[in-house]
Parts: sequence; structure tokens; C-alpha cells
Amino acid sequence: MGNRTFLSVTNTDADSVDYENIAFETNNFLAPVWFCLVSQEQFQGYSEQLMQAWSKIQPHMDQPDMEELPEWESFSEAFQWQITWKDAAEQLRLNLPGTLARFPSLAAPVHEWLETLSTHVQRYSAPVIYLELSQYFSFTGDPTLYLKDIQEYVTLWQSPHPSQEKVWQEVAENFYMLNGEHLRWRERMVTQTERAPEIQPAQSIPPASSKRQSKWRQELYIWLLAILSAALFFTVYVKTSSGWLAVLGFLIPSLLMILWNVVIGSKKTSRHQLEEVTTLKRDSTSSSAVLMIEYFDGHSPIGKDGMEIDPSEDKSLPDFIPWLQIMQAKELSSQEIELTVSTKNLPVSTLQLHLKLNEQLVAKDIVLAVNAIVLAHKMSI
Repeated sequence: MGNRTFLSVTNTDADSVDYENIAFETNNFLAPVWFCLVSQEQFQGYSEQLMQAWSKIQPHMDQPDMEELPEWESFSEAFQWQITWKDAAEQLRLNLPGTLARFPSLAAPVHEWLETLSTHVQRYSAPVIYLELSQYFSFTGDPTLYLKDIQEYVTLWQSPHPSQEKVWQEVAENFYMLNGEHLRWRERMVTQTERAPEIQPAQSIPPASSKRQSKWRQELYIWLLAILSAALFFTVYVKTSSGWLAVLGFLIPSLLMILWNVVIGSKKTSRHQLEEVTTLKRDSTSSSAVLMIEYFDGHSPIGKDGMEIDPSEDKSLPDFIPWLQIMQAKELSSQEIELTVSTKNLPVSTLQLHLKLNEQLVAKDIVLAVNAIVLAHKMSI
């Protein structure tokens, strides 16, 4: 069962939050990425309402019918945390640049989470984010410890610092631990699991019956080859009375069989080598897929309000491009990226800018970070 937490999205005028409104859930932990939607002021308001409700229910904690008291109902309602999408989107714009500038490798899972979240937000004209965390409270039963845990996650986004590298690395190696589980994805995985018995894995070792059939075929081919060679030998000798031609006729089927085995054997060897290379590549990809969070100890072009451009590279370029003007980032090389920027100068509506990065930065990570921040700004429009 576990103690589950939920992130739901519904409309402002909704009377209640139903199960169908749940976008993400966790089991026995808090998803750090959810708290990029939370401001320090929102957290303080939530803390105050919870502690006020707790102070009213504390005197009744020893009563057997405590859960029937109105104070208990008020305490339960105090866990309800609602954030309008307008406020949540503002926090996205404020929180993502600072964190992704310091930990750009977080961008891939954050971007994936934003894409999924946007499908829920777009369903409503006035969306509201609901954080249901009351079951997590059951771990301690102490609101002070409960709020302390939440405060740590809010601080991760509000005050990014290189000391957080270990925390981010631990959760970012597992998308589920960072983002929570999307319910629709879970349902799809359950369906695949139910169908799994229909899928038969490839067998690297053939069954015994196949070996016997293969050996029987080999013996049959040998007998047929012997009969064919003998027939050719006598036929050629009778027709030509030439011994060496008769011997050549006898050897032709054997030579053809040897050539056939060489060709087939080389194909099998090539296919086997290809399978080994594919396996090695797959294993290498799996091992390198572990998300390594690297803190860039220096200057990042990712700014709070946009991308900063080094004027020394090209005097014609602006030294700053707002996020809302950036449409997309693309990797050109390990140290160079391309920005597609919207312009107001007709007839050219877009402009491609090529930027060289500091050698300590990885273009792939910067591109993912830029695209995640751009998506966050698009979601807030």
C-alpha cells in the first residue's frame, strides 16, 4: 500500500478533486520536481494554516473519538494545498533557470515532466495545482518534521547551491524518484506486463530436439552428396572414358558443398559479430544512461530572464536574448549550439544564432536546459 502523495490538476471552479484529476503520484516519498511550482510565500501560508489546525487538535489527541471532532476535520482540510496555475507558472519561470544553470543534466527529466504536465494543464481554462501530501505526514505524525522535509525541497529550487549536487544526483538517476509516476504511463505499463507471457524471449541455446534435427539433416546431406558424386563419376567415365574427368565430376558436388558452407558460415559469423556489437552498444548505452550531475564552476549563459551572449564572439549579436524570444535550441557540436530566435523584423520572422560555449560546458546539457526553460515560459502564456 504505502503512503502516497499526489499532484492533481483541475479547474478553479471544481468542487472537489477526483482520482481522474491526478497527474502524478509517489509512494513513500516526495517528488522534488513538484516543488519548483511552489514559492516561499506559498509554503509559509501552507505551514501557518497547518500549524494553526494542529494547535487546535492537540488537546484532543487522547480522546478515542478524536476523528469525529470538528477540529480533526479542520486539521484534515489544512493539508489541502492549492496553487493557481498563474502562480505555479511564475515559479517555474523563476526557479528553473537558476537550478538548470548549475545542474544542466537535470534538464532531460525536468523537460519530460513539463511536457506531461502541460497535457493536464491544457485541459482547463483556469487550471489549479493540488498537492495532496497528507499521507506523507503519517511517517512522523509531527507537523514540524513534516514541514521541515517540504522546506528542504522548496529550498532546492529557491536557493540552488553546489552543495546540493549529491541530492540531485541521487534522485536524477531515477526519473520516478525525481518526477513521480504519471498515472497514464503506469496503466500502460500494467497492460504490457499482463501481455508479457505472450512474448517469448530469444533463446541463445537451441533446444535438444533442434540439435537432433540438425544432426539428422547433416547426415542426410552427406549421403545425398555421396550418391550424387558417385553418379557423376560413373556417368562422366562412361561418356568420356577419361579417368581424370570422372574424378573431377566426382569432386564437383563436394567443392560446391564446401563453397556453400564457407559462404553460409561467413554470413553466420558476420551476423553473430553484429549481434555482439549491438549487444555491446546496448550495454554501453545502458551504463552511460545514468544521469551524472556536474556542477559548472564558472559562468553559464543561462540567465534568470534569458540567454546571455558573449559580445566578443560576434559584435553584431545582442548581449542578451529574453526567454520568450527563444523558440528552440539545437546542438551543433560538443561546444556549439544554435538558437532559433523570433524577431519582429519582417520579412524575416526567425533568426538562427550560433553560440560557442565555454569548454567546461557540454552543449547537449545546455540545449536540454534551454529547451526546458523555453517550454516553461510557453506554458505560462
